[in-house]
Amino acid sequence: MIDDDYLPGEGDIMPAVWWRVADHVGLVIRWRGGEIPGHPLIAFADEFTSTLTIDGPLYVNLRHWTAWDTTSPHHPRTRHTFQALTDTFPGMFSTVIATGGGREVWLVLRLTRLTDRIATALLDHHRRAL
Repeated sequence: MIDDDYLPGEGDIMPAVWWRVADHVGLVIRWRGGEIPGHPLIAFADEFTSTLTIDGPLYVNLRHWTAWDTTSPHHPRTRHTFQALTDTFPGMFSTVIATGGGREVWLVLRLTRLTDRIATALLDHHRRAL
């Protein structure tokens, strides 16, 4: 999978761009990967942990900003943020599907893919949500 090429020591020194968004989002580790042929940027919620004491690729967790119920007819702010980020940066974010029914989806971003341009977009969406 393109997002999960883990290197030992990853996250020991955080990239400078991380500190721009660190106060607003958290990190999760993908402790196990599940490959879906033809869809390398789809993951299941139980593949991630917020326990940062195990080894694995780091992801910026955007659940708080982008989670929405796929069965709801309503279009909450989080759904708009989800769509705007995936439209602006195609192929950059992984879509996480909730376990136990899979009605909710949200975005995560491999830390190695975080750029200044993406950080600016995240902070812009955060400001609009306040």
